[in-house]
Amino acid sequence: MSPELLVNLDMFTHQLQLLQGYLANLHQDTNTAVQPEADLLLAALKELETASKTLEIATEKLFEQSQKLVNVQARLREEYKRYQDLFEFIPNAYLVSDTQGKIQSANSAAAILFNLQQRFLVNKPLICFIAVEERQAFRCLLNQIHECECDYVQESILHIQPRKCEPFEAAITVALKVI
Repeated sequence: MSPELLVNLDMFTHQLQLLQGYLANLHQDTNTAVQPEADLLLAALKELETASKTLEIATEKLFEQSQKLVNVQARLREEYKRYQDLFEFIPNAYLVSDTQGKIQSANSAAAILFNLQQRFLVNKPLICFIAVEERQAFRCLLNQIHECECDYVQESILHIQPRKCEPFEAAITVALKVI
């Protein structure tokens, strides 16, 4: 949660407290009035006071939930950073792609293996790095993933063709992960 939202919650709480003060003053003024309409006004003020207290309780709960959300977001950022560090520094080459084989992320080892900077691997079709004679087999593998409705893991050995380097055999694991 952003600091601006917390500031807005604080301002709202302050304005709610001011409203409650105004209502208390009106309530006191109405108690001293002698007119017959005073009873009706007094009842309305009591209703407003009850609504105001309910709103105050809701605001406190919202503030508590906002604080919890801020804490959860901080923990998620730490976990994401930890995951990114593990992904980045694992010695094996790892690529994450969508179901069409478009690379979404790559670690340093993959960048070295493919002889390309990481940023140039992202959004590139993985098939560009598969040897021409094995591209059809790779497409079939991707099609099998589309057709499968369960967790799917397939291991295969393909010839990889890095940029401006000799091709090599690589064992790849293709896994379907639905998020």
